[in-house]
Amino acid sequence: MNEMRVTVPAGREWGLVFKTAIGAAGSLAGLSLDVIDDLRTAVDEAFELLSNQERLVEQVTLITSVDDGMFNLSISAHRAEHHTKCKPRNPEVAQLIIGTLVTDVKLEGDGCGIFSVTMALPAGTR
Repeated sequence: MNEMRVTVPAGREWGLVFKTAIGAAGSLAGLSLDVIDDLRTAVDEAFELLSNQERLVEQVTLITSVDDGMFNLSISAHRAEHHTKCKPRNPEVAQLIIGTLVTDVKLEGDGCGIFSVTMALPAGTR
């Protein structure tokens, strides 16, 4: 598996597409069903964090890949160009939840909130 890229609208109902895609990508990467289930929960939490911010998010993109024995996952928000002054929400709870499910998690953001979540864990953990 080289890379999988999926882009969906930011609506809550589209999170299921990401959870399904993670099942397929995780299976191809040799992850166990328990690990895939944890990843689905982490992806759901990340999707919720990215799509519910003051600055309008129009689309969300999921990218997965396997490199050097690691399953890498990135979820990025495509935010609207025009925005008003905003106060970011605290991502601490989401980061703690995701961090309990994957080996490595990083959140990227700015004054208007989080726009990218990256995760990694060892591939082939069956």
